[in-house]
Amino acid sequence: MSCPTCDALRKELAAAERNGDPSKAVDCRVLLRRHPEHGDVPVAGKAKGKGEGKAEGKGEP
Repeated sequence: MSCPTCDALRKELAAAERNGDPSKAVDCRVLLRRHPEHGDVPVAGKAKGKGEGKAEGKGEP
C-alpha cells in the first residue's frame, strides 16, 4: 500500500541527497520515522555508512 506522504518525503529525501543537503535529508528521515505508518522502523538512506571502514582521526584532514 502506498502512502502519499511517505512518497513525497522519499522524493524529498532523494533530492536532498542528490543535492548534497545533509540537513534536509536528516529532516526527511526523521519525518518518515515519525509518520504513523512507520512506528519505530528506521528508514535506510544513502548517507548512512559514509566513512565506514575508516578509522576515526586518520586519513585526510
